[in-house]
Amino acid sequence: MKKSLVAVALTAALLGFGAVPSQAVEGDEIAPRDNAAILAYKAAKVAFQADLAEYRAARGVYATEMAAYREAMVTLKPALTAYGAAKRQIAQTFAAAVQSARTTYQAAIAGDATTEEKAAAKATFDQAKASALETRNAAIAELGVAPVKPTAPVKPTKPTKPVKP
Repeated sequence: MKKSLVAVALTAALLGFGAVPSQAVEGDEIAPRDNAAILAYKAAKVAFQADLAEYRAARGVYATEMAAYREAMVTLKPALTAYGAAKRQIAQTFAAAVQSARTTYQAAIAGDATTEEKAAAKATFDQAKASALETRNAAIAELGVAPVKPTAPVKPTKPTKPVKP
């Protein structure tokens, strides 16, 4: 009894699903192994291995360059600090000279000063300001240019692994 039930169920299942032996759509053919793609992949894999070895060597060079860069930055920091302090001192000296000239000018024009006295005080103030400016520019020229930061080394890029066909 069981055998006939299994046979009936199997027959019904085959007929119910309408199994058709070949329903391939045009263009859906299974491509045979593409030997050209396989050879290209193998060549890309060999090139990747070579690039990977080159990358590892470049990483070692990068590490030494980065250590030298860090050391250069450590030695540069005091020079930059000294340069900044010298520039600040020059600026403070200039500001003090201009403020002193301004205070003298304001004291000269205060009260009952005549037009000639005010003009003379203004000329003295302008001359003191020009003198302070000249002194500042000479000090900056004597100081020279700021120390230049070294350029950081460029980190090597890892090669991309080829994709299997």
